[in-house]
Amino acid sequence: MIFERRAYTMEPGHVPAFDKAQTDRGFDLVKSYMDRLVGYFSTRTGTTDQVVHFYRYDSFDDWNTRLRGLYAVPELTPYFVNTRKIVRRQVNGFCELLPVDALNPMWAGGNDWLPETGAKLGKLDADKVIEERAFQLRPGGIPAFVEACNAHGIKALQTMDGRTIGAFMSMTGPLHNITLWWWFENTAEREARVAALEAHADWQAFISAITPLLVDQSSLLLTPRPVPEMSPLFA
Repeated sequence: MIFERRAYTMEPGHVPAFDKAQTDRGFDLVKSYMDRLVGYFSTRTGTTDQVVHFYRYDSFDDWNTRLRGLYAVPELTPYFVNTRKIVRRQVNGFCELLPVDALNPMWAGGNDWLPETGAKLGKLDADKVIEERAFQLRPGGIPAFVEACNAHGIKALQTMDGRTIGAFMSMTGPLHNITLWWWFENTAEREARVAALEAHADWQAFISAITPLLVDQSSLLLTPRPVPEMSPLFA
């Protein structure tokens, strides 16, 4: 199982136009691709006018078959031509699950969330907040990060019960990079839960343990796009 993270930076103000391009095209022609979609999210912080896509695939072969197969569908040509006019930059990368089952409730321990069968996390609305918390580690730091998770992080992250999407480690791009994905009903809930997390003694011990490993730590806030087919995590 692998995950692809795509980031499309649009021309200023064109994120709604990207949504419209998806709905005008329809979703039947790209069903094989959308069957592996975790979600489309627009940025609240960081790069403006950006849409982050997140997908789950069985393997690189599965990704190649589903993605490259779209280019052989002639009915999609107008969509590709028109959409590329509003996209300034496209970047993608691959990651896999961090080997800490407790931080991967949707895909570890025999679970496998997919759009058609996975439980919805909540109602799709503009208040929802997705957080991608990233830890850039020094080379070789992942085993020690996992050890710190098992010793302290899992206990501390009980403050995120019901709000954890997953924990991932990079396969391409910046290596030794770990991201934790959480979701919240709204900004106020995020602030309250993050404050509780940061006050937790085990989180402080976790941060202390990984500090020698850290090159950088960052947080990106996103919101799901308001089109149900583009945001299958929510109903």
